[in-house]
Amino acid sequence: MHTLSHSEVARVFNRTFPDRGVVMSGGYAEPLYVPGINSAQMRYTRDHTESALHEAAHWRITGRPRRRLTDYGYLYSPPLGTGMDRARFEVAEVEAQSMELLFAEAAGSQFRARADDINVFPFLLEAFRYRILERAHERRRTGLSSRADKIRAALYFERHRIRTSLLRG
Repeated sequence: MHTLSHSEVARVFNRTFPDRGVVMSGGYAEPLYVPGINSAQMRYTRDHTESALHEAAHWRITGRPRRRLTDYGYLYSPPLGTGMDRARFEVAEVEAQSMELLFAEAAGSQFRARADDINVFPFLLEAFRYRILERAHERRRTGLSSRADKIRAALYFERHRIRTSLLRG
């Protein structure tokens, strides 16, 4: 089965939300959301599909006030911060990564939970992964917002459209 590439994810996102004043593009050293008066920029890392899906997830869960702020107002703290820093990171990232997981399924992409601290104890990383899976399951059960469902459906249909065209090929 076909897996969407980073450029296909960006094309789907841009085509799905032309009226939202945001353009997704890749090739950057670091992901970054840059608000704008007429058009915001959602930049994902280099050519990584998971980065494009993750940035789409952040955009989806972020409210209008935060979309007016660079990187949605999140301040990056380097790894090995305090336990409170890790807890704050995980609260935001469980939401984003659970949405990313659903987008990855639709795009045919592998999902990998990512913690901010690569030196975190394995049992803490496993607990973080579990919270992501639980939140994704809850989202499946209760349904997605219209914006999230629109992205997920568009990714799914593009993946199957490409697959069908390859089979006819």
